[in-house]
Amino acid sequence: MLNLGRRCADGVRESPTAGQRRDRSAEPEVPVVSVLVVEDDDVTRELISSRLELAGHEVLAVASAPDARERLDEELPDVVVSDMFMPGGSALGLVADLRAAAETAALPVVLLSGRALPADAQAGRALGCSYLSKPFAPRALLKAVDDAAGALSAAVAETLRERLAEMGDLDDPAERILFSRLLRSFATQAPVTADELTAAVGCGDAEAAQALAHRLAGSAANLGAVHLAELLREVEAVAERGDLHRIDLRWARHATAVARRAATAVAQELDERPGAGEPAAQAEPLAVVLDVSAH
Repeated sequence: MLNLGRRCADGVRESPTAGQRRDRSAEPEVPVVSVLVVEDDDVTRELISSRLELAGHEVLAVASAPDARERLDEELPDVVVSDMFMPGGSALGLVADLRAAAETAALPVVLLSGRALPADAQAGRALGCSYLSKPFAPRALLKAVDDAAGALSAAVAETLRERLAEMGDLDDPAERILFSRLLRSFATQAPVTADELTAAVGCGDAEAAQALAHRLAGSAANLGAVHLAELLREVEAVAERGDLHRIDLRWARHATAVARRAATAVAQELDERPGAGEPAAQAEPLAVVLDVSAH
């Protein structure tokens, strides 16, 4: 099983990607999307990567399908953008492998090609991919990536809305203010906790890993991020047994990113509803502990 964290030195925990991840406090209101770019042509790869980065997305670029498989074994992106035909293997073969595994079956893929036959494009769509013909306008690429990432977060957003409706009255401006604050708190804290969980697993700290998974699972469950909560419950159970070598956090990290975007989107919806401009003092104090039912 993949070890997603480095062993601690002198008792200090360190995330496997420390120094590469963004300062969470400096991130934009709408969380960025992580994109794996797979393109064998150096110029095109740089062009695609630069456009996505300018739009605020996190980009990892590789030059072949085998390199892409190696990266996917380490971390799951929100979206894969891949040239359709490359030396060493086609994108269709890569996507077929992704669809064959339950964990990556729904991973969004945008295919690019300047010489695909209609049958090739249709084969990609049959695998659930969107398709852009080269050359393409930068805005078309950005829209394809945003649409692909949005499909996953939209489903989670719906479960969040249903959960909030169960917890309170969404027609009450004060409750909408409270729920918006809770969602934004989750969107800020969840990726930090996920980083700490990754570090704890890498350090072999089963007790810390269990506690962190427990805490984040409680927050996710209370707000309606059911899939994330289920993944974290599994991590918690494995950590409780001390089998940290069996933990693969790629799925939980990916689900955390999706839930974070969904929480931010729903919070914005609540803020924009009529009456959302009521003074914040009308909301009850933010004393709700998100993991109260995490037992």
